Formats: sequence, structure tokens, C-alpha cells
Amino acid sequence: MFWIALLLLIIGLVFIVILLLGTEKSEEDGEFSVAKDADSSVPQFLQEYLANNGVELPAVIIYGSLASGAAIMILSLVILPINLGALIAALVPATLYLAVKGIGNHRRAKMQEQLPSFVNQVTRRLSAGVSVENAFADSVETLERPLGTVLRRVVRRVHMGYELHQAFEREAAHTKLHEFNVLATAIRINEQYGGSIRSILEDIVDILRLEEAGKRELAAMTGETRFTAFVLALLPPGLVGYLFFVKPEMILETWAKPSGQSLLIVGLMLEILGVFILWRMVKSIGT
Repeated sequence: MFWIALLLLIIGLVFIVILLLGTEKSEEDGEFSVAKDADSSVPQFLQEYLANNGVELPAVIIYGSLASGAAIMILSLVILPINLGALIAALVPATLYLAVKGIGNHRRAKMQEQLPSFVNQVTRRLSAGVSVENAFADSVETLERPLGTVLRRVVRRVHMGYELHQAFEREAAHTKLHEFNVLATAIRINEQYGGSIRSILEDIVDILRLEEAGKRELAAMTGETRFTAFVLALLPPGLVGYLFFVKPEMILETWAKPSGQSLLIVGLMLEILGVFILWRMVKSIGT
């Protein structure tokens, strides 16, 4: 069984290398196709799941993560005892799920930080007499990732025939960033009723900066709570690690008994549940 698992792992690694060589050209471009929003080599349901969480990754990273997770699950079930192997195999999907959530949240937070300065650049170009579409397109050229990648997709949709507010609405649904809906509403109102779009965008910049300042103030006010949750999450595994370092025979003797194995596994499951509850409590403070 060990050699079968090892063979499957090698096959998975070879598959990743072949995929990497096959997508080398698209990775060098670093952008999405004009006609597609994501890599066509990734299954549609997986694209939709990642998009709903605000995650955009190359196909190589996606398949590499899935292959590594599958290899870890197979090897843990083959090499380790059945109880521990099943627990580790169950932790792999949970780890991938938390990684997707974390990457998506970090990406959205980064875009929210970049957005005020981008809108400010648009307003300055509008003051110089540039049209709305050209002001957005010119401001995107020097914009860094991840917001630059998203807004270049917006500009491409406009070139394909979309209205500017429609392109922002579609991107808001894709990235789950409500600030894009605000921009789409402002642009749609300007297109339908006229008026000064520059003054509206300046007000949006002020609101975005006030929101960012409020988030920083909230993070400072809840710093003690978050640090306490962090300490409580690390205390049980830290205590077990200390006991194993000071008196390893006690942990090994406990693991050697079936009742001890059950006790340690239940403790690990309770630790995971406790960390999840603390994470949800800390996250609810910001909402």
C-alpha cells in the first residue's frame, strides 16, 4: 500500500509538471483572456467556487494544491494508524477551505486599500477634460495587482461593448466587492441623468477613506480581544508540546494505549472546534 500511495504521488507530480509546461505561455502573459474570465483548463464548478470567494489563481497552483492534498490524505491513511490517518485526511479539506477563505479575504482587503487612490486618479483626469471611459482606462494602466488585474478586465469588457456601469456590476458580482456596485450606481446615474460625475467620485473617495479609517480604529480597539483569542488557541498545543519536550515518555505511553489515542484525538478535535469558534467570534467583531 505504501508503494501504491507513493506511485500515486509521483503520478500527481508528473501531471503538475505537464500542466505547468502546457500553461507556460499563459502564465507569462499574467492576464486573463479577453473572452474568458478564468483559465479554461479548470473545471467550471471549481472556477465558480473560487470566484464566489474572491480567489483567482493559476491552474498550476489549483491543481498542485489539490494533488498535494490528495497525496497527504492517501499517505496518512496508508502509513499512520487508522484513527490518526482518518483525522489528518479530514483536516486536509478543512485546511484547503480555510486557505481559500483567507486568500479571498486578503485579496478583497488589498483591493479596498487600492481603490481610493485609483478613484482619486480618475477624478484628476476628469478635471483635465478626459471622458469617463478614458479616465478609467488611463488610470488602470499603472495600477498594481490585485485591483489592476480586476479593473483591466473591466476595461476589456467596455471594449467588447459593455457599458461601464455594467462592467462594474459584473465585476462586483464576481469579486463580492460592494464598492464596485457603488461605482456602478454612480456611473449609471451620470449616464442616465447627467450631472458632475467628478463630484460624486470625490464623495465616494471620502467615504472609502472614512471606512478605511474606521476599520483601522476598530482593529486597534479590538487588538486585546484578538490577542487573547490567539493565546487561547495556542495554549493547548503549546502545553502538549512542552510536556512532550520535558517528559516525552508520558505522551508516548498515552498514545500507546487505545484509550489514550482516543483521548488525544478527541482533544485535537475539540481544539480544532475551539479555534473555529474563536475565529468566528473575532470575525463577528468586525462585522
